[in-house]
Amino acid sequence: MGLQKAKNTIFQVVTPRFASDRPVIPWAAAPLLLPAAAVGGGIGVAAGLDYGFATAFGALSVGAWLFALALHLRPRPTPRRGTLSSLFLLLALFGFGGWYAAERHPLNQPDHFSHQLAAADLVTGEVTSVRPGARRTAVEVEVSALVDEQGARPASGKLLAYVTGGDSLEVGDQLLLSVSPERIPPPLNPEVFDYGAYLAGRSIYHRAYADAGEWLTVGDAPRRSLATLADRSRNAWFSTLTPYLQNDDLAVAAALIMGKRDLLGAEVRSAYADTGAIHVLAVSGLHVGILALIVVQLLGWLPRRPLWTGLRTVVTLAAVWYFALVTGLSASVQRAALMVSIVVVGKTLNRNNSIFNLLAIAALVMLLIQPKQLFQVGFQLSFAAVTGIALFARPLSRLLYLPGVLSRGWDAISVSTAAQLGTLPFALYYFGQFPVYFLLSGTLVIVFAYAVLGLGLLHGLLAMVGVGGAGLWLTGSLLQLVVGLQNAFIFFCQQLPGATLRLTDFSLVSAVGLLLLIACGAYLAFRPSHRARWVALGLGGTLGLCWLLGPVVWPAPPQFTVYHLPRTTLIDVFDGRSGLAIGDTVEEGQLDYQVAPLRRKLGVEFTAPLPFAADTSRRGAAIAYPLLRLLDWRVLVLDGEWPAYPDTAQWPAADLLLVRNGYRPHPLPRALATAPIVVDGSNAPYRARDWRRDYPAAHLTAEEGAYRYRRR
Repeated sequence: MGLQKAKNTIFQVVTPRFASDRPVIPWAAAPLLLPAAAVGGGIGVAAGLDYGFATAFGALSVGAWLFALALHLRPRPTPRRGTLSSLFLLLALFGFGGWYAAERHPLNQPDHFSHQLAAADLVTGEVTSVRPGARRTAVEVEVSALVDEQGARPASGKLLAYVTGGDSLEVGDQLLLSVSPERIPPPLNPEVFDYGAYLAGRSIYHRAYADAGEWLTVGDAPRRSLATLADRSRNAWFSTLTPYLQNDDLAVAAALIMGKRDLLGAEVRSAYADTGAIHVLAVSGLHVGILALIVVQLLGWLPRRPLWTGLRTVVTLAAVWYFALVTGLSASVQRAALMVSIVVVGKTLNRNNSIFNLLAIAALVMLLIQPKQLFQVGFQLSFAAVTGIALFARPLSRLLYLPGVLSRGWDAISVSTAAQLGTLPFALYYFGQFPVYFLLSGTLVIVFAYAVLGLGLLHGLLAMVGVGGAGLWLTGSLLQLVVGLQNAFIFFCQQLPGATLRLTDFSLVSAVGLLLLIACGAYLAFRPSHRARWVALGLGGTLGLCWLLGPVVWPAPPQFTVYHLPRTTLIDVFDGRSGLAIGDTVEEGQLDYQVAPLRRKLGVEFTAPLPFAADTSRRGAAIAYPLLRLLDWRVLVLDGEWPAYPDTAQWPAADLLLVRNGYRPHPLPRALATAPIVVDGSNAPYRARDWRRDYPAAHLTAEEGAYRYRRR
């Protein structure tokens, strides 16, 4: 009997070490996670299909619902039948997501202004956003009607209008425009930020330009509108900062406190981006969480009774949503405000909820409000950061045990690292860079953000209740000191050696692979498994080999690019190992935004532009103007400021004709009649149209973008 007891004891001790003590993933704690993923998947597929096939998506959703219902109502349900019913329910939600996205797509609406706009129509609508510029004011208009001689016709849609003299416009103003809206074009140069796609994610597809005599306001902004109240509150709050902060300090404080980012200069943006602290300059879940924490701490003295608990909840929710309205209701702010609201109400009712269920609820609500938010970078980064914190913050904090205050510092580092892990694939894919010192900058900047937001809230509150003089001077001076220290710290981190790791080409496949590797790490942190370890090792090895051997196995082919730059000709030649530029001198701003993106992707340094007058030969190119040799192509330049060949029979043979500086079209020699013709941005628009009229196959960079040749 003693041996039997010993055997049972050994069995009970040893057995859990093999399988039975492995944690079970609590899927039941987040029942809305898979439905939210199904709806998001349907929206993504609908976007890939250009928001068509709404009827097919609807039929799929209804059919899947009916199948799920039939399986559920059958007698004698079995586990397998229940699983199949759940799959059909998810398929129904997938179809609903695709149908809903297609139905909500603005261009699918019959009354969208672009479908019924006539040449003589005026456009009227409400101003929803105002961004002052150096020469024009960018105004977003929610179109409500088209006006002609017979009256007004209802219309819908959003229009981005660039108006002259619009400094006095306010959110809520009714605007009347005499303009001809045009579709926002794609970028004309390779690898450039697609501003049109960014605006499409906000349901804006058209733009227009209005001079001073082509617009007027037909009604003042309603004083009781929530949008108007938020805009005026933001402006009043900002005016309380201007006596105490200037230049970069004012720009950073306005961005951090109230989401006003139009004052940020390129140098400040670059410094915060290079150090991994750019998220602080966009009001996000961090700011909403700090605000909620401050409000809860300030109301902590109230008694723990139902009446006072309810009052605390109402005040907290009011503060959070008012702050969300004032700061512009970005995707991250909406997500954070929804989650904070659910948590606060749940705590009031003594209910707890899984963080992943909160994320699912927030995602579903936001996607039902606007399905296109799924494709906004802010939406993706916001949810990825919170997911990373939920998955990795606690396991990381348990790696090291420190006493007292040091443990709080380690907890902050753990949270910062977890958020960085969650957003890493998205940051590398969208921005192509990684902040090496993110532990230092990302952790301390949270402390600065807490201080700046707290002081900014106190400063605005004191101004609102009428406190002036020494009271505002004290908070304003402290705010200026803290923001100045924060900026100095960020610029110091930027100057550290190797502060930013830049990746020339991080593809979507690499981003998905890295995301799967991080998911394996999260699985291992929660539920260790030999199989998951082997999968993680395989994924890590595959990604490492692709990143190391990819440039060798799949190198960028030799190529040359004729850019589209206004009043300028610029050609980049890449021979596979080095870069050479030929053409005019380019302004620094155009070089950074229109040319540098492709050069960074190629991963080589380019020379300063060689002038066309230079008679030289370099690796991959030679200049004997007006004839160029670019790789294995002969390019004849037709220059309006260069003496033309007196006889077309004397024209040399060429593989490509490049038209610049307003060269007039005329009959070409028979030998060149079939050669491609490129009309670049140095030509006036009317001259480009002349070439298109005489040679319909001509490549106009102003319409078709830069001309690129890649050697196969």
